[in-house]
Amino acid sequence: MGSTSVDEDLVEEREELMVSYSENNSRPIIKKAHFLKPFVTSIDGFEGMLRPSPSPELKASSLCVSFRGWRLPNKKFQFWAKKMAALHKPTWLKSGIFEAIKASTYKIHKNPSLILSLAQNWCPETNTFVFPWGEATITLEDVNVLLGFSISGSSVFASLQSSEMKEAVERLERRKDESLKQESWISSFVDDEMEHEAFLVLWLSKFVFPDKFGRSIFSDVFPIAVRLARGERIALAPAVLANLYNDLSQICVLASMQNVYLDSLFKLVQVWIWERFKSIRPEAKVIPRGQPRISQWSGLKQRFENVGLIIFHGNFDWRPYSEPLENWNPPRFYVEEAKWVRIDGDGDVDDDDEFVSFARCVRVSKLVGIGLVENYYPNRVAMQFGLAQDLPVLGTNHRRNFTEQEAWDDYNKPLAGLKLYVPSRLATASVTARYRDWWTKSVSEMRKESTETFNVSSTVDHYDDSDDDVPLKVVPLSQVYQKLDDEMKKAKHSTNKRRKLAREDDESAAETEDDESAETEDGESADTEEDDDNMTVAQRIKSRKKSGDIENTEGERSILVADNNVPDLPQKLASGDETVTTTQEETEQKNDVNKNSSNGVGEKEEDDERLKQRKLAIKELALKAEERMLKVETTLAKIRQWKLRKIHTKPPVST
Repeated sequence: MGSTSVDEDLVEEREELMVSYSENNSRPIIKKAHFLKPFVTSIDGFEGMLRPSPSPELKASSLCVSFRGWRLPNKKFQFWAKKMAALHKPTWLKSGIFEAIKASTYKIHKNPSLILSLAQNWCPETNTFVFPWGEATITLEDVNVLLGFSISGSSVFASLQSSEMKEAVERLERRKDESLKQESWISSFVDDEMEHEAFLVLWLSKFVFPDKFGRSIFSDVFPIAVRLARGERIALAPAVLANLYNDLSQICVLASMQNVYLDSLFKLVQVWIWERFKSIRPEAKVIPRGQPRISQWSGLKQRFENVGLIIFHGNFDWRPYSEPLENWNPPRFYVEEAKWVRIDGDGDVDDDDEFVSFARCVRVSKLVGIGLVENYYPNRVAMQFGLAQDLPVLGTNHRRNFTEQEAWDDYNKPLAGLKLYVPSRLATASVTARYRDWWTKSVSEMRKESTETFNVSSTVDHYDDSDDDVPLKVVPLSQVYQKLDDEMKKAKHSTNKRRKLAREDDESAAETEDDESAETEDGESADTEEDDDNMTVAQRIKSRKKSGDIENTEGERSILVADNNVPDLPQKLASGDETVTTTQEETEQKNDVNKNSSNGVGEKEEDDERLKQRKLAIKELALKAEERMLKVETTLAKIRQWKLRKIHTKPPVST
């Protein structure tokens, strides 16, 4: 049996019977490989896999998820950030927050359906996503590369070192009560001697540790802001990741409850999906020169459906950051040729800093968040670091309750003298033959759970692109079909009323429809630009209902009316090219035929002919919609059977 605890070196080199992860039916060959500790080298007595977390109640529960920590930067914050960067860039570089502040100025629009499709595979016991094809997770490397937070530095809860720093915190406290909201906070500190600290307070409160009560200013970050303003480097990455791990687990733990409130940075989860699953992401932008990597996703919105199936079956990019990207400089530890390096520094900011950061990325440890501690197991996802995967273990202190200080001491263990293996950026993913055997057995044990777990892409009410805090509701598929049936009846009733109006004044009705359509588009445009701090939840809901009412008046344009309570079912299904909803183009062509057929006929005959044509068109469209609904049900049943068949037959470590 191999090492089961972390010793001086984090990686072990040895010859093993290996199989390629990327090749189907790869034949085992003996070759030299590098493995992350801790691991075991015998499958005998090794416990079965810790399976995905979603409970059986999740598929039948009415789950409302509110992403309260998802904040968009408005123009006031962006302007303030630009001003402060011009004045304090050297200090921010020293404290390791320059890239992080730049990253927070970009707008990442949320897709709750996409996030929940991934979250249903979360395992709180290991803090990893568990799929039929393997384990993966969000690591310290992801937090550093995508959000720019520092991996090394002092802890977020370290005490203030001087009386001057304590006095600065007291001054911020005195100003807090009179200027809690963002606008008043900014205006009260413009050109003030405490403006730098005040800006960092706002940044930390909105884009690092969002206040769970929804206020703009979070007083717990005052000491952190004061320390950063004086150039102290603070390890924000482990704290941010610990909070995210905790919230991912909350989705599973609270699945049987009515509401789940998530305060951590879930925009990282969405961008992580886009980086790793290329087949479901929007087309990335070119990164502007000198800007962070996350800028390539700014302002993009994804409307791809059935993402759960794609995530479930693989096509995973293990090392997206090692690939060349225009106008982006990767970290120094993405080397062309693999090598061993000796860390000669003390683990603080020096010439070895990037290699120290990589060492902490691959080391099993504890992560300290704001008032919580989470386990970190990179040895379970070694292929994400270019290393080989063997049977992972949780570690000897897995179930022990650590205090914040004990957990930080574990994470911040000195690394001076450590011999570190740095793999080539071109390294291919591989696993031991025994790992493949173990995983095959583990997948068979999770087969039942995978068939009982809800499919987010089929049960989410609607695609939410408003970037606000209106909860996302998840309902059973049977309710979805019932709602569709009810809405079809409402649409037909609305169409009958509009036929009467058309007889009286057809041209006037057409103009009214155009005005309403323009109003809806303008309303949606204004809503996407509105900052989430400037609207109450009640105002947002009222605005959404108003938009839904406008859409409901357009009965002639669509049989299936999309409002806040009707899901956007997949437009293209895996078994064919069937379209569930009637397109606007198709309906307008029907209307054009109706209008052309009435030319040269008297007014009464024209009205009767138009009414007859519309009745026939509506009946035909209703029949087509009903037929396609049946095909949707049949296709979903085939997909479920296909998933079960793939689990039985597909090699678990093949893509």
